[in-house]
Amino acid sequence: MRLSLMSLRFLLIAALLPILMLVHLSGMARAQSWLEHPFDATKLSREDTATLQASLAWTGDFFGVVDGIWTDQSQQAFAKYATRTAGRETVPKFSDIKDLVMFLEDERVRNDWQLNYSPIANTSYLFPFGLIEEVKDAKEMEYLSKDKSISLIIREGKLADAQSDHDWFLGKARADTKPYQFSNDQTMISWVDLDNKMTAYIRSDLHDGLWSTMNFVTTEEGYFRVNLLAGTTVTGNASAASLIWTPGGVIDQVINGTAGAAPPTAAAAAAPRAEDQVERPGKSAVTSPTAPETIPTLPPEASHPTPPKDIPGDLVEDLPPASDAPANGILGTPAPGTATPGTATADAAPAPGGLGTPAPGLPDAPDPGTAIAAGPAELGTAPGGPAPIRAPEGQPAAPVGAPKVAAVAETPRPKVNGTLKSSGTGFYIAPTTLVTAAHVIEGCSAIGMADGSALEVLAADTTLDVAVLGGAIDTGAWLKLSALEVPKLGETVTTLGYPYSTSLDQGLTVTSGNVSALRGADGSSNRVMITAPVQPGNSGGPLLNKKGAVIGVVVSRVDDIAMLEETGTLPQNMNFAVPSGPLLTFLARERISRPQGEGIRGDLSGELPEAFAAAVVPVQCYR
Repeated sequence: MRLSLMSLRFLLIAALLPILMLVHLSGMARAQSWLEHPFDATKLSREDTATLQASLAWTGDFFGVVDGIWTDQSQQAFAKYATRTAGRETVPKFSDIKDLVMFLEDERVRNDWQLNYSPIANTSYLFPFGLIEEVKDAKEMEYLSKDKSISLIIREGKLADAQSDHDWFLGKARADTKPYQFSNDQTMISWVDLDNKMTAYIRSDLHDGLWSTMNFVTTEEGYFRVNLLAGTTVTGNASAASLIWTPGGVIDQVINGTAGAAPPTAAAAAAPRAEDQVERPGKSAVTSPTAPETIPTLPPEASHPTPPKDIPGDLVEDLPPASDAPANGILGTPAPGTATPGTATADAAPAPGGLGTPAPGLPDAPDPGTAIAAGPAELGTAPGGPAPIRAPEGQPAAPVGAPKVAAVAETPRPKVNGTLKSSGTGFYIAPTTLVTAAHVIEGCSAIGMADGSALEVLAADTTLDVAVLGGAIDTGAWLKLSALEVPKLGETVTTLGYPYSTSLDQGLTVTSGNVSALRGADGSSNRVMITAPVQPGNSGGPLLNKKGAVIGVVVSRVDDIAMLEETGTLPQNMNFAVPSGPLLTFLARERISRPQGEGIRGDLSGELPEAFAAAVVPVQCYR
């Protein structure tokens, strides 16, 4: 009898096991994010597609035109990258985008790559303005990279002059190689391996009756930078290769951790044309990029009847109103046409038509000899005629969309004369540029430093709650901000700030804690929760990891009174910061320039290095 009962139980379990496994596997499949699905380029906007192509050009996997049109050549390059980094034959997935794009993003930030439009040649291309500088006292337009790996000479003349440049380099080609050449009635391109283990890239474009020629010579160290520049060079000023991710698009979701279980909606795509695919000979790929540490899987959050309220304004030290408030027009008020405190600037806004929005008549991708007429920004294209801080050709007037760079204030510096209203914290990301929280400067007639030096608003996003200020005193110190440094769950963090700076004279304060959650109180990925104590006046201060890199901006804390009324308990150490990913996206979108170099850094596990004190300052708001 006992044997029969055991047998019956065994048979019952054996019968139910396949059903239970099927239910389990079905649940796993439903829970699996689209990030692990095979990559599908039709889900990307044209601008995101160009960013992915540029990333593959930087790793040495792609040697075609970075035009935002995904072809078999692009797919093969992505598969090559995925296979190399995985160490086995594999099909690329959406999740492979993260490390690939962040590898390029770190290079973009380090060397200030920006989309340049050359009015002389009527061409657009990405250019590393933080790396390549003009050679002083040169007889012609000559440029050299700081590491001396890339040389550039620009000439303008007749067809015979342009042809002579190409012929000269072609005559220097290494005997065992075959130079690449392309030409039509508007463009000539030569790509030549030289005897001295260097490579030459020569491009000539006809515009307004004259030929403009760029002569690049690069060592092996600069080869992939020239490949990126050459691949993004197109005729006209409507290139898709701005490296600005489409808000809410695939790259934005993958990098900033907002991807859900459902795949993104397909973006409008342009049909490829054979004449657009101008290829150049490729070299073997660089070693696979150092993969940044991944963002940990988000833990399940505790449920609340209603999300706890965070109060940004509570971290700004407010002063009581005074009856002698100054009149309008205080020195330091943003000039007409600049962003007002608390208002996002509009001239560098991303192109309309994000993920899933049909493009209002996408232009065909340009080949090297097809001009694109300037016009309103469309899906995947940069806003009308983006331009660099300075063009390689010289110092032309910057058209609309030029990068915003904080001007170094002249002596004597303007001072803010008014009544102090409130105070927060800011930190340097460049010699004269500060980042702070947007609510710190909201409602201010003027903004200044502790000594009264006036600051100007370069950009602000009240939804994200971050702002950029220019005109700060150059202290010679700025903090490291990199796409490879992101908040990690449980890691030790440090906050720097000036709480109660107008009431107390304690100077810079340092608090530490941990990253306790990778989302905000409302589930937003634009916030991380930290346990480091913060007080009124800490808003806008940096959140640093143990290496001293910025991984966030302190912006708010949970409303103690609201939580007490709702739950009957007081919250402890529930404070919030904007993580570095959304911050970098904001800086790129607003074209905020940052210098070459990593900024100050140091081990924060012990005493705070002195250099950090110079990079964090009070930000004061005046009536």
